[in-house]
Amino acid sequence: MYISLYRRYRPQKFSEMVGQSAAVSVLREALKEGHLGHAYLFSGPRGCGKTSAARLVAKGLNCQNLGSDGEPCGECEACNAIAQGEHLDVIEIDGASNRGINEIRDLKSHVNLKPLIAPYKVYIIDEVHMLTEAAFNALLKTLEEPPANVVFLLATTEPHKVPVTIRSRCQHIPFHRISMADMVNRVAYVCATENIQADMEAVWEISRQADGALRDALSLTEQAVSLGKGNLTLESVKALTGGSNRTELEKWVINLRLDPNESNSALHAMLGRGISVERLTESLFAVFRDLWVFSLWGEKGMEALEIS
Repeated sequence: MYISLYRRYRPQKFSEMVGQSAAVSVLREALKEGHLGHAYLFSGPRGCGKTSAARLVAKGLNCQNLGSDGEPCGECEACNAIAQGEHLDVIEIDGASNRGINEIRDLKSHVNLKPLIAPYKVYIIDEVHMLTEAAFNALLKTLEEPPANVVFLLATTEPHKVPVTIRSRCQHIPFHRISMADMVNRVAYVCATENIQADMEAVWEISRQADGALRDALSLTEQAVSLGKGNLTLESVKALTGGSNRTELEKWVINLRLDPNESNSALHAMLGRGISVERLTESLFAVFRDLWVFSLWGEKGMEALEIS
């Protein structure tokens, strides 16, 4: 069965995580010293590695050959089972589709049972902000006094929607948008590994369009390669995104003041190529944001955007 690029290149070790050095260092050090907390909240934009990091923590806790640097071996029975999503003591819950109090009550009814085959039982709750208020209240007591061999790893794209009572009982680790440089290097690496002939302009454009989400970048790469008949070309990327590359959008913004008629024609041309209004608005927002930051803080501001 075919496995998509983003799943094939999902990090299996902390050393394979892209663009999250601070978060990785904290987690590896905690595993190395045996001081991992009982509950963590991973927050950050979509596709930046939160769930992958949670699985790596689960590996680190249950790895049969954990390295002296806190790195799971990636080869033992436990590591392989977690990578395949088949480990009996690593329970992944989608908070968006299992958001009610009944699901959390079911979790609570099993949380005090000893792990079946591993030292630790690990609960990974993705999109935790989607839980209902009643579900959060039911989870609160468990987070406050969990069994010694249970660890909760909560992941969210919207930490402000997680009640402060939950946040205060977790160690909060922020994940950031992946920088353009890291994104370009990773997409180029994947293309080289897969023997895909890649136009570097296309790699840069994919990285811009992904806006810090590596998962989105690899998904777009896969689609563009299919459209380009095995090659990654700028034309195939433009065809998928409606052709609104960064240079074209910046030119549109400049013409908005200098030549409104030309700017209006360019806007109609972009919409005529099939780009959605939503995607165009998001792309323009990113351009305006970058121009505003650069006008206020110059290069330092742009460096801050790269790690935000």
